Amino acid sequence: MLRILRNKKTAKKIWIGLAIIIIPAFALWGFGGASRDRQDTATIGKIFGKNISNLEFKNSIVAVRTMALMRFGDQLSEIEKYLNFEGQARERLILLYEAKIRKLNVKDKEIIDEIQNAPYFQDKNGFNNKIYQEALRYGLRLQPRIFEEQTRQNLTIAKLYKQITQNVKFSDDQIRQEYLNANQELSIYYIASLFSDFSAKIKPTDKEIAAYFEKNKAMFKEPPTKDKPTRIPELAEIKNKVKDALIKEESKKMAENKIKECVEKLKNKEFKQAAKASGLKTSLTAFFKSNGQIENLGAAGIFWNTAKKLKDKELSSILSNEKGYYIIKLGSIKPTDETKFTKEKQEFGQKLLLEKQNEVFAKFTEEFLYNRETGSYFIFF
Repeated sequence: MLRILRNKKTAKKIWIGLAIIIIPAFALWGFGGASRDRQDTATIGKIFGKNISNLEFKNSIVAVRTMALMRFGDQLSEIEKYLNFEGQARERLILLYEAKIRKLNVKDKEIIDEIQNAPYFQDKNGFNNKIYQEALRYGLRLQPRIFEEQTRQNLTIAKLYKQITQNVKFSDDQIRQEYLNANQELSIYYIASLFSDFSAKIKPTDKEIAAYFEKNKAMFKEPPTKDKPTRIPELAEIKNKVKDALIKEESKKMAENKIKECVEKLKNKEFKQAAKASGLKTSLTAFFKSNGQIENLGAAGIFWNTAKKLKDKELSSILSNEKGYYIIKLGSIKPTDETKFTKEKQEFGQKLLLEKQNEVFAKFTEEFLYNRETGSYFIFF
């Protein structure tokens, strides 16, 4: 039946490096590692009690490499060393076996339609067999029969993906809330007790540095190298490093004590007065989004999520990040641009659904692989 597809007349070349994403889940497969050559007939492992030959494994590697080539094109040579084709090939085999257990099949017509509708095998008149043949021969270096079988497997996994994620849905209210979480801007008043404000005041003596080193030697243990075993350097070798660690630790303690002092003052004083009485900085931020940055404070997430839940004039508990400790209260919230939301709702909802589907499938795959690693479903030698 696939012979019908190959016999169509055509005429034009295209760039084979256009991206292919048959299902979003393929983008989840990761990085690292390489495999060793073995005899094709040798058994490399078992899935569901069935022997997996080295040839099957190699074919699976060829399939994931084909997808990478079609997705990344000429850039593949630059990033190939980071792509874990071996790990992807194992996951592919395992997911195909899971699909087989679920009796998920792909008909020849589905393969034909998939290839005929692929934009990189078409000219202005539609599917172009010459483009198809030349893309396989010169771009992918595959026989049509092998590429078509890979396509069958891809569509099989796509059906598995669809089955696993079919119940993922978002209501209009959920889409709106997620849109607000991603786009709504607000401002906050804050009191900051920053580590950097105290570190400059700390001038440890040699005796204090030595005492800190003796107490915390394990912190400065050096990992083993080719030429040296694990060791703890002498203080003289890393004195500045020890000094910096001591200053960092002490500045954190001082900053924490100050913000706690301010909390007590806030029981009887107004926001700015309490900050001033504690010798701490206070300010009003510009409007920011949850995924943005706040000048002097850093990543906005923790501040946005906390402020969104605060009532008018309500104070937060003590917040912290890598820069220091904070107390905040809500400044103001920008009104939602309803026109913009209406315009972007559909596209945003589709993106949100895709992200959730990928998350669900990734979780399924992770749990699926974990359970079988601890059970009897598959073993790779």
